[in-house]
Amino acid sequence: MEVRVLSLTPTLIMSNDFVVKWLLSLLVGSIWVIVSTTVAEKISGKLGGLITGLPSTAVITFLFIGLTQGVDAVKTASVTLTLMSGFYSFFFITYLLLSKTNFSKALTGSFTVWFMCALLVAIINPSSLTISVIAWLFLIVLSISWVSKNITIKIKKIPKKIVGSPIWLKSLLSGLIISGVVLISKIAGPSWGGIFATFPSLSVVTLLVTNRSGGLEFTRLIAKNIQISITTTLGLFAVFSYFLFPNLGVMLGTITSYVLLLVISVPLYKLFERLKQ
Repeated sequence: MEVRVLSLTPTLIMSNDFVVKWLLSLLVGSIWVIVSTTVAEKISGKLGGLITGLPSTAVITFLFIGLTQGVDAVKTASVTLTLMSGFYSFFFITYLLLSKTNFSKALTGSFTVWFMCALLVAIINPSSLTISVIAWLFLIVLSISWVSKNITIKIKKIPKKIVGSPIWLKSLLSGLIISGVVLISKIAGPSWGGIFATFPSLSVVTLLVTNRSGGLEFTRLIAKNIQISITTTLGLFAVFSYFLFPNLGVMLGTITSYVLLLVISVPLYKLFERLKQ
């Protein structure tokens, strides 16, 4: 009797890993959007912005890059993500400038700016973490200072009672957008994986949901706080990953990097409280 042995080829293994990554990204991303938007609608727009700004898809992307492509690929993606985190600020600045009158125009303009920044980072193709960190710090300090001084949120335009959006809508929107991002990062490789780790999937879903529940000015409050949170925490996560993954391994490196971010998020939230509305 002939016994057939299933051969797990690299293609099949990668395919299985990708399916797991896709499902995990979908699950975590959906939960993240539901929690952050519910907090924003029911408790605090600032706190909701902070939660949205904590890396989720980026963490899963790095975890699976490490598991499927190795630590060196994570280091490559970390250098790219650090630089792209600084340029990510321009997505929010564009939205805050254009959303004074029109939500659709603001979102379209923001996407256009993000893709232009992504193309620029791909052309630069950074290889030095030091240079990426210097550029990232310069861009986020400059952009956060500018937004804090020049962008004013008209609190009176925000409804006192925010109507919560249905969970199915939050899950559907986040699932569609996150699935597309994970697919692109799979096809493009570690450098583009680092770039697309900053794709504003959760931010966009959050803005779509909160625009429906609280109106345009409410989304501006959310965006202003996400901008400070996400551009900071993404860069920090990338730097932590660059040093911790080689020394602690993929799993422990991911966990330790994220725990450090959670610790940092406490003083970061206090910073939000001191900023002008």
